[in-house]
Amino acid sequence: MKTTFVSYLYTKKYSESTIRVYLTKNDRFIAWARSQGINPKKVNYRKLLQYIKYLHSKKYQPQSINGELMAIRQYFEYLISENRRGDNPAEGLHIKGSRKKVLHNLLNSEELEDLYYSYQTDHKNSLVHASLCREKVMLGFMVFQGITAEELYQLKEEHVQLQKGKIYIPSTKKSNSRELVFKAWQMMELQNYIQNIREQILNYSRTTQDEEQFFYGSKSQINGIITRISRRIKKYNTRARNHNHIRASVIVGWMKQYDDLRQVQYLAGHKHITSTEMYQQNDLEQLHKVINTLHPIS
Repeated sequence: MKTTFVSYLYTKKYSESTIRVYLTKNDRFIAWARSQGINPKKVNYRKLLQYIKYLHSKKYQPQSINGELMAIRQYFEYLISENRRGDNPAEGLHIKGSRKKVLHNLLNSEELEDLYYSYQTDHKNSLVHASLCREKVMLGFMVFQGITAEELYQLKEEHVQLQKGKIYIPSTKKSNSRELVFKAWQMMELQNYIQNIREQILNYSRTTQDEEQFFYGSKSQINGIITRISRRIKKYNTRARNHNHIRASVIVGWMKQYDDLRQVQYLAGHKHITSTEMYQQNDLEQLHKVINTLHPIS
């Protein structure tokens, strides 16, 4: 049975707002194709380049054109899934903007590691001590595995495989699932958190908690913890800005470590390779968007 483009986007777990944006962009593309006497379902690579030229004539900036192409790319993927065409002319098509200087003040791997080692957990108050131990484990997940705030919230006890030295990160609306390896120096703090601290925090809690949740708390509470972590790490390194800045630093570090862009895409949990490419192309505006605009948990 044939599905609609909207249904296809829902199966890909896009949010309502993203689907609306994609439909608007796709309608614009279809209207242009028909105005040129072209069947939009049969547009080839050369015709797609003509559409890009048209968008450029309308003063669209490179990042805006790439947004249009992302929606069109999904439209062709939908047609392929329906066996209505065999190729995607928009696959790999990405418009590079003018070269701008790299976003400054990203942290390197040594600086990220120093943030973790510098994070103090000693405190005479047992509840504060437990909270600081939890924060250090969360910080480790951020600086070594690049885990997002949404993923920290959704993490379950079963996902942390201490014996194997691995963590399974389930997919979210914005990210793919993946399995990552712990650093050796994370293991002691992790073991202490699992065997002692986590239960202490549960006992201190005044509200009912999901006992399977690895870090207890609502979305707003997890966001609050991340905000506290961001404030504290600035004491150790004034260039450390926030959680998104740390994640950008981690991904750029992976870009330098691995030659395979798909490997970095997997590690970062990016649904689309274009999300990974933003870190490769030194696009200041796009990186500013990643770091400054995104709310930790939407």
